[in-house]
This record gives sequence, structure tokens and C-alpha cells, in this order.
Amino acid sequence: MPKYHYPKIQVSVSSEIGILRRLLVHSPDSGLGKVVPSKAQDWLFEDIVHLDTIRRKEYDYYTKILLYFLDPEKIRGRLTEIDDERNKRAFYKPGNDRFFRSDKVVELQWLLADILMDHEIKLKLVASVCAIEGCSYDTQKDLQQLSPVDLAKTFISGTMTDDRMLFAPIPNFIFTRDIGIVINNYVLLNKPAKKARTREALLAKYIFFNHPLFAEYQDKIIELADTHHHFLLPREGDDKKVTLEGGDVMVVSKDHVLIGVSERTSMEAAHQAIKVLFEKNVVKKITIIKIPKKRDYMHIDTIFTQVKRNVWILLGNFSR
Repeated sequence: MPKYHYPKIQVSVSSEIGILRRLLVHSPDSGLGKVVPSKAQDWLFEDIVHLDTIRRKEYDYYTKILLYFLDPEKIRGRLTEIDDERNKRAFYKPGNDRFFRSDKVVELQWLLADILMDHEIKLKLVASVCAIEGCSYDTQKDLQQLSPVDLAKTFISGTMTDDRMLFAPIPNFIFTRDIGIVINNYVLLNKPAKKARTREALLAKYIFFNHPLFAEYQDKIIELADTHHHFLLPREGDDKKVTLEGGDVMVVSKDHVLIGVSERTSMEAAHQAIKVLFEKNVVKKITIIKIPKKRDYMHIDTIFTQVKRNVWILLGNFSR
């Protein structure tokens, strides 16, 4: 692992509206710019994305605001340098020498590059990614030769440093809430329903289990198991499949969690989550909310969001 001081962090979320102290983010990468009309729906996008616009006019401003509140030393007095066009957004690019590298606004690609400095982890993750993506043996050897920084970029964007596209990008990696959910001081990892998100779940699992930032929480990372003999199930949509995404888990209080059964989260996953959360005494009450299995509704946080203690925003169809 790199010679970098990793602070002891406290992982704890007991409310949707508490004070934000630390969060995981991912900068829009070149893979997001590869969302073409013919593949948009396969990759779970409604339309193509203009990469430069989402970077400069949205993500950059968002990052500045987060740093001002959470890690002001990283940005105070540096705006002229950061916004200088000659820097070509170096401040926001993981792997660049000028990257902001904050342990309050934590970039997933940076964490991934960190764990890839461990040779054993690197070999395991290369083999795992190549297995799920059906790569050739030669491609696997090529990936093993990449530096940790370049390999992290390739895993996320799908493209080698020489612009060879090896496999599909994972543009949904920007939706960091979906890869894992913090419930009090436990982390519940997701099991995505769509193939387009399989690789990001794998990368997230390796990060949580191997990065020093989460070293003190190894016994508090919860991974749901597949149903016994799940591979014999007759079809993809069978309710016995274990699929769960973070948008369907809402921590409304220290003792109460909502779990949405939706297009992306199965009833079997909800049952497993209930069982393990009660066994570990993480919460005292869990409420299941069934919503239509349609993309328009997707997750419970698509339908309603808590913004204040007694104020919720509801989707129009549900507010009547």
C-alpha cells in the first residue's frame, strides 16, 4: 500500500438529514462520455451525456462546495490556480499530481488505485474483472502490466491508456449511494440487479474490504449471500434472486430503516437484509415498502425524499 497517512474515520449514518461530514464521490470519467444512443438503455441511461458540460458546469462546482464545507484547507486561497484553463481540470482528476485527494470528499477512483498498489490484490482483481467481462488471456496479461493509477482508470472507463476499449464502461459509478449503504456504523454492500452494474459492485467490494480507510470496519461490512441453488432459478426476474441497491434503503432514524422492494431490489434481498440487520442489532425496526416494478419509480428515494425532520418531498402521483 502507498505511504500515505490514513486517518481513523468514523462510519456512522443514523439519519437522512443529519450533518454531512464525509462522503464518497466519483468524478465523471471518460466512460460516461462513451454512452452512445445505441447503448444508453443497456447502460441504464435515458440519453447520452455531454461529458464536458457535466464536468465543468456541474461536478466542478459541486466539488468546490463540498470541499468548502467539509475540507476547506484543500481549496482555500487556491481558486485562481484551480480554475486556470491551463491546468485542464487537474484538481478534479484522480491520479493527477494536483488532484485534491481529500479524506472528507473521498474519490472512489483514488481508493481503487491505492488498493491496486498491493500486487496480490491487483492480480485478484484483474482476474475477477476479466472473468466477468470475458477477456482474453492476453488482455489479462496486458492489464497486469498497467500502473495502479492507469489500471483503476481502465477498470472504470473500460479503455486502456492507448485508447483500446476492452469492455463497456461503468457510467453509473457516479451514483455512489447505490454501491453501499451506511446504516449506523455498518456498511451494507449492494447486489445490483442489472448486468451493467456488476463490475462497479465488484470494485466497491474490493475497496471496502481492502482499503486502510475502512480497516477498523471489516467486521461491520455486510454482504448479502445468494439464495441457495440460485443458479437453478428459472428466469432473471424471479423474486428469489438476491438484488439490492442503495436507493432502496433509507435510514429514517437511528432505530428505523425503510427498504423498498422495487425493480432493482427483490423481496428475497429485503428478507436477508432484515435477518442480518436484526441479528447484528443494527436497528430495531425495518419497514418494507413495495413500489411498482417500473423504471419510472426505480427506488424509494425516487418516490420520496426526506429534506427536514418532518418534511418529505413526494413524487406527484403519490402526493394526492
